[in-house]
Amino acid sequence: FEDFNRRFAFILHDVKNLVSQLSLLTRNAERHADHAGIRADMVATLKGSVGKMNDLLARLAPTPDQRPAKLEPSPIRALVASAYGAKRGDHEVMLLGDGSLWVLADPVGLEQAIGHLVQNAVDASRPHEPVSVRMGNQNGHVTISVADCGEGMDAEFVRTRLFQPFASTKKGGFGVGAFEAKSLVSAMGGRLTVESKPGEGSLFTIILPVPEAAPESKRKIA
Repeated sequence: FEDFNRRFAFILHDVKNLVSQLSLLTRNAERHADHAGIRADMVATLKGSVGKMNDLLARLAPTPDQRPAKLEPSPIRALVASAYGAKRGDHEVMLLGDGSLWVLADPVGLEQAIGHLVQNAVDASRPHEPVSVRMGNQNGHVTISVADCGEGMDAEFVRTRLFQPFASTKKGGFGVGAFEAKSLVSAMGGRLTVESKPGEGSLFTIILPVPEAAPESKRKIA
């Protein structure tokens, strides 16, 4: 029961994010169903949501599928756009930096990690305060930084509780988003860093290696 309860808390956190995404899709359908581009986005969102729900069902099974990270050269812009796209309808999310970069990562895991960090940033921000997602290249590594202007966290919380499951500064928060994001990034051989001060917001940065080789026609790393 203890194992199931722990697993269910993580599932509940992910279900909450899926409900938020599908709720936004429903509102867009009511307002823009006659727009061909919007319809295409809706179909893509639904397909992605079905895949994530199937993954959740597998994780709830008595012997959950612990899918290992499958590292491959991946174009960063598509992963970032997919992860943050579900949030921009309700809250301004700015996509910044070099979208032509490629990263060596597990595409599914990286999208989930970015999605957790963006959701946390949105939750921490007031409605008029935008969240930014910046892509960059630093010392041979790809960086994906998610910044908010929320209340921030003190050094003690960051050091002892931030990356522990079920610890949260948000009212009603599950406290598993940062933990899952760090676990996913670590499984890919990367790092997740954080800079935060009370009253000054937070900056989370995913650091992952650049692939040794990517399709020459597509690889555009500065």
